[in-house]
Amino acid sequence: MNHRYISGAIVLASAAALLATAGGSSSASPNTAASTPAVSTKAGSAGAVGAAAWKPCYLPAGYKHFFKLDSAKNVRGKTVVRVTPETCKVNTENDEDVVYTPSGPARSFAFGSGASVKVLKGATTVKVAPKWLVNHKLDNSPYFYYRVNGQSRITSMQEIYHP
Repeated sequence: MNHRYISGAIVLASAAALLATAGGSSSASPNTAASTPAVSTKAGSAGAVGAAAWKPCYLPAGYKHFFKLDSAKNVRGKTVVRVTPETCKVNTENDEDVVYTPSGPARSFAFGSGASVKVLKGATTVKVAPKWLVNHKLDNSPYFYYRVNGQSRITSMQEIYHP
């Protein structure tokens, strides 16, 4: 199924839920609103979802997935991250307006040997060892794009900049 049709259906359902809530109609169904919460990187932008055109976020060459980094810890000498897979869309009229929506249950990944992790320090991207994630706080956001190998181990992940 085409992602545009799915996105359009979500936008229409959200707009209908907003109209039903704003109108105070007693006939509105409590199940009208979407069951999966969306996380916006800009305050107040979630209410404008129905008013703007949205497109999927850009993924650099070789990356195919987004996730939200929930936690990182050392397990038997290896760094393991707990993540939530996400979909991402950006407002075509304001590229600083980005919405992430969970696309599956949280899961854990270990890192493959030689894995690279890039995080943001101010306006600069810095390469760190995966174990750095265990004891450090991210400066920007918990959202990353990533690659995995055939053994479902992370080979590369990079923090996404959001203004």
